[in-house]
Amino acid sequence: MDEVHIGFLLKGIHDKLRARADADLKDKGLTLTQCRVLGFLETNGGAAAQKEIERHLGVSHPTVRGIIARMEQGGFVESRPDAQDKRGRQIVLTEKAYAVGRQLASFIPENEARLVRTLSDREAQTLRTLLQRVYDDLEAPAKTEKGADA
Repeated sequence: MDEVHIGFLLKGIHDKLRARADADLKDKGLTLTQCRVLGFLETNGGAAAQKEIERHLGVSHPTVRGIIARMEQGGFVESRPDAQDKRGRQIVLTEKAYAVGRQLASFIPENEARLVRTLSDREAQTLRTLLQRVYDDLEAPAKTEKGADA
């Protein structure tokens, strides 16, 4: 039997985590991506320029605009003209978002525990360390083949 590629496993894990999180968040009227926006806004004092959200999520303007529009409809954020950039928008958390955020405070730790529940504490830490190393390497500026050998 052929060995399964690491990339395939990582993608499969990501897809399963997203699907489970989206199902868990559905009763709150949120998706995992929307929760990432809420978390980003909270760590930025409750507001951020839409361009900052685009950079944080690593997605295009139209994609973020759609996410924000659905969050506005749900009452989680308000979109206002950006005083610093007349063409931009400032996205601000609402009281509803703060209330839901308090309810979801245990969401990440619970999902993290579920993710590693079949591992010992040492195995979980080793997994975290190895994944962080791979992530950091992929985030680093691209090395040329010639430069990597030098």
